[in-house]
Amino acid sequence: MISRTKLLIAQPDAAKLVSLILWMEQFTDIEIVGTTRGGEKLVNCISHHQPDVVLLDFSLSTANAAAAVSRIKGVSSTPAILVMHESEIAPMESALGKDLDGYINPKMSLSELTDSVRMAAQRRVEAGANAYMPAALAG
Repeated sequence: MISRTKLLIAQPDAAKLVSLILWMEQFTDIEIVGTTRGGEKLVNCISHHQPDVVLLDFSLSTANAAAAVSRIKGVSSTPAILVMHESEIAPMESALGKDLDGYINPKMSLSELTDSVRMAAQRRVEAGANAYMPAALAG
C-alpha cells in the first residue's frame, strides 16, 4: 500500500483555501491533514498534524515570512515547505534562502501545483532515507 502525502494548507484567503481543498481532495495520493488561515495557529497546526508538506501562501512581508518559516523549521516533524507568493520572488528567496523546498507562482496551473506537492514530498522522503543510511552503506 502506497502511503499518502500528508498536506497542510496555510492560506489567508478563504475562497482560495476552499478552491485548494476541493482541488487536492480529488487525488487519492494526497491527504489534507489540516488547514489554517496562518498566523500563530500555523506552528501549532503543523505540530499537531505532522504533515509531509506545508503549502504556505505568504501575503505577509518578507520579514514576517522569514519569522514564520523559522518557527516552522523549529517543529520536530520538519515538513517540506512550499511557498506561494504573488510578488517578486527574489527578495523572498534571499531572505529565506535554503529554508524552503520550493516557490510556487500562484498563477501556475493546479496540476502543476499538485505535481510540486508530490515532488516536495518525494524529496523529503529521499532526504530522510539518506539521513538514516547506515555508515557501512554511506561509502
